[in-house]
Order: sequence, then C-alpha cells, then structure tokens
Amino acid sequence: MQALQILKALVEPVRIRLYLLLKQSALTVSELSEILEISQSNTSHHVKALRDLGLLSAEKTGQHTYYGLNPERMQERSVVAILRNLEEIGGEIPELHADAAKLRTVLAARSGDTFAQWRMEQPDLPYSDIFAHLACGRRGVVADIGCGEGDFFDALTLSFDRVVALDLDFQHVRRARQRAAKQVCVTAANAQQLPFAENVFDAVVLRMALSQMPQPLAALDEALRVLKKGGFMSVIDSARPAGDTFRETLLQHLSARPGTLLDIERSLPRLFMLRAQKVK
Repeated sequence: MQALQILKALVEPVRIRLYLLLKQSALTVSELSEILEISQSNTSHHVKALRDLGLLSAEKTGQHTYYGLNPERMQERSVVAILRNLEEIGGEIPELHADAAKLRTVLAARSGDTFAQWRMEQPDLPYSDIFAHLACGRRGVVADIGCGEGDFFDALTLSFDRVVALDLDFQHVRRARQRAAKQVCVTAANAQQLPFAENVFDAVVLRMALSQMPQPLAALDEALRVLKKGGFMSVIDSARPAGDTFRETLLQHLSARPGTLLDIERSLPRLFMLRAQKVK
C-alpha cells in the first residue's frame, strides 16, 4: 500500500521535477518555487505531500528550512524501483533543461550571498591571504575551478606562474577574461567533466564552487584526477546552509580516497577551508 501511495504522490510532472531537483541539492521552498516557477504556497503543498510519505527530510538552518531526499527511504527496494521508472519518465518533461539552468543560478546566488555576508561580519580578516596560503603558493600551474568573474586572480598570480581558470557560466567566463592578466587563461568547462588529462596541475583551488554544483563529489574527484602527485587541492566553501552535512560529506569522501591526504581543515564563521594533498 505504501508503494502505491508513493506512486500516486509522484505521478504529477511538478513532483517529478521537484524530486529530480532535490536529488541534486537540498533546497528551500522559496528556491524550489523560483526554479519551478510556481507559487510558494503551491510548492509547499507539493513538498508536504512528499514529506508526509517520508520521502523528504528537513533541516532548519537559521531562518530557512532546507528540504532534501530522505536517504533511508531512498534505499528501500520498492522506492528505488518507483523512482527509477519516474526518472525515465522525467526525461520526457520539457522543463527539465530549464530547471537545471535555474538550479545552477540559485546555488550560485546562495554561495554568493553566504560569502558576502561572511565578509560583512569579518571585514578585517585577510581572506585572500588565508586562502592563498591554503592553496600552498608555489611556482607552477594552478587550476581555478569555478572561477566566477575572476576576483581571485590577483592572489593566485602572486603564487603561480600560470592560472588556468574554468567556469560553466559563459557570462562569468566573459567577465573573467576581461580582468585576466597575461598568465591567466580562462575557459568555459564543466567541473564535473574537466577537459584535461590526468596529473597536469601543480595545485587546484575550488573557491565557493562545490556548493554550486549538482554533483560536488564528482567535481572533487575530477579536481584530484587532474592534480599532479604531490600537489595540493584547496577548498573554501559554505558551512551553511547545508549545516555540517556538506562539509562532513566532503571530508568523508576525501578520507575514503586512497592516495589522498587531508592535511589542513579550518572552520570560519559561515565558511570552512580544507586542503588535501595527492600523495599517490
């Protein structure tokens, strides 16, 4: 009976879209409403229907509640079978491509707001100096993955001979190219499928980037793939709104990877920093 209730609850295209979005990232009702282009009250109705069946979990962070898929229910055999079929059906929903683009925009705005708020609260903290140190300033080539509009180029060019900057957003790439120095190469690329061979970069930095990505662990693996043995990967990202879950997920993933040594971890208000070395 429970499986039938789940199937009935998920037959609406809007709920399939909602499920596919939450499969990629925890979101608030407001964020879901913006992506789905329906009212917040209508969005809340759909969220409640799925939550009542135990398909969603909720995490309260400050003034916001973030909804995500309930991992325990997602592992139940009957639920897995239903969701697999719904994902195939979902491929026929015309709004999915637009949903993916809007999700990237929402996550980018979220990270930008978090960083701006942090800078307001910590105006005297030498952010660039701290992160440049974590990036293990050295000669060679660094990959700036998720470079945005290039506001970290100055710090990186002080430490590296060359900067290869990447972003998926073409507007970011255009603006970053306008501010790029001679030793900075800016290109459009998907962090989850980097267009580089293995072991080509002396260092990799991901600054407020992973939390914007639908599959952050895939991007993390790609960053390590293109990193040379002995090189360092440095991450700075939001400790909120995903609570400690996002940071812990990254730490667990890195700890489970053979040949990767986590050597620095630092928590700051709203943010966390970590650095890992590729030893094999």
